[in-house]
Amino acid sequence: MKIGILGSGTVGQVLAQGFIKHGHEVMLSTRRPEKLSDWKQKAGKHARIGSFVETAAFGEMIVLAVMGTAAKDALDLAGAEKLKGKTIIDATNPIADRPPENGVLKFFTSLDNSLMERLQAAFPDSHFVKAFNSVGNALMVNPNFG
Repeated sequence: MKIGILGSGTVGQVLAQGFIKHGHEVMLSTRRPEKLSDWKQKAGKHARIGSFVETAAFGEMIVLAVMGTAAKDALDLAGAEKLKGKTIIDATNPIADRPPENGVLKFFTSLDNSLMERLQAAFPDSHFVKAFNSVGNALMVNPNFG
């Protein structure tokens, strides 16, 4: 399967490596392709790098792996038409761009309106599924819990 990953940070790269390991072709999106040259070399022939719109067009399935505050913008860059009818695995969390208070992270959503609900409403012709957002990236691919 061809998997397009919107986002090129640690989570996107870990998931890309996992999908490649299991025989899938992957395109990782970025605004700055040069920052992924080392990753591309290590990832091998099943790895590609593209813009957000190229990645959305490439992927039969999409993974959204950006900061929660950038999720809507990343999808906008990809383009609603390129995402139409596709499953989007949403790995984001709605963590606000503010420091924690007393060790508690701040969210920019409410209990009545999740980030995924907002994204689904903005892209009604896509099919959102939540995954990978509640474990660290070390446990996202073939975790071993003993």
